Amino acid sequence: MKKIMMIAFICAMVAGGAFAAGAAAPQASADSFPSKPVTAMVAWAPGGGGDLVFRALAEAFPKYSGGQPLIIVNKGEAAGVPGIMDFKQNSKPDGYDVMHWNPAHVIKTHMDPVPFTATEFTAVCQVVATNNYLLVPAGSKWQTIQDFMADAKANPGQISMGNAGAGGGNHFSALLLEVHGGIQLKHIPFAGGGPAITGTLTGDCMSVMANPPEGAPNIDAGQLRALVTYGNKRNPAYPNVPTLIESGLNFFVDGWRGVVAPAGLPEPIRQKLESIFKKCVEDPQFVQRMQAMATLPAFLDGKTYGAQVAADDKMYEGLVKSSKLGNRYK
Repeated sequence: MKKIMMIAFICAMVAGGAFAAGAAAPQASADSFPSKPVTAMVAWAPGGGGDLVFRALAEAFPKYSGGQPLIIVNKGEAAGVPGIMDFKQNSKPDGYDVMHWNPAHVIKTHMDPVPFTATEFTAVCQVVATNNYLLVPAGSKWQTIQDFMADAKANPGQISMGNAGAGGGNHFSALLLEVHGGIQLKHIPFAGGGPAITGTLTGDCMSVMANPPEGAPNIDAGQLRALVTYGNKRNPAYPNVPTLIESGLNFFVDGWRGVVAPAGLPEPIRQKLESIFKKCVEDPQFVQRMQAMATLPAFLDGKTYGAQVAADDKMYEGLVKSSKLGNRYK
């Protein structure tokens, strides 16, 4: 009798629309999101470009998230692969786990066999645009990129260049310089962009391929000098630093940093995250911080950013294959 009454009760609830409220649950969840701290994986060492940008985002985040913080977790080694795998395996698609994403991670998927793809994560938004630059100590004998290239050609394999990790974006940019410039460098991998800058300042390497804001404070302090920028335009923060194309090297590499989440993130939650990060990127304090770090705030919504990541994924695959770089396609 009790079983029959229970079945009747459930049927009555369905007929009366009691379960219709469940259909609205995802939206209700989005309305109250976030109700606890959001964790951001930065698969680079503290002090690197991604870390500095995301920590600046974290300062603005509580203003637009109902007071909830953005907690930065660094796991910077092996060109970010361990951190990315940690995120892939242990994060839930509920909006409380996000990750820094940049071209270095995209490139890594083509340089070496790795257990993830560039486009498998949910694109939330782009937050900044940034381009590599080649830095040398202020006391270096190389005053221009032409000086550097001439010396590199005369002494193949003798000039050391630091990078944020073997197979990462900075390493890739240095390899492209070799290919297009007809030179051979001695590559020195570090655990991230910050350590690579430190290594250059301490003399562990003679030059460094970096990505702003890495090295920007050291340029401003007169400790490092930028010889060339990888953008198709000069960096407004350093208007006297020429582009590769201006320097006779016929290529450029656009850069960006964005936010991704695990695959399967509900769209209402993704939109809420996108809205919060958009406000962070537009926050006057964040804009000021980026300008001080030679980095351009450049928000793109999730759809546009996802298309950019997919396009760059194809482009870098072609570049790696045509230049015969890396180990994946050998």
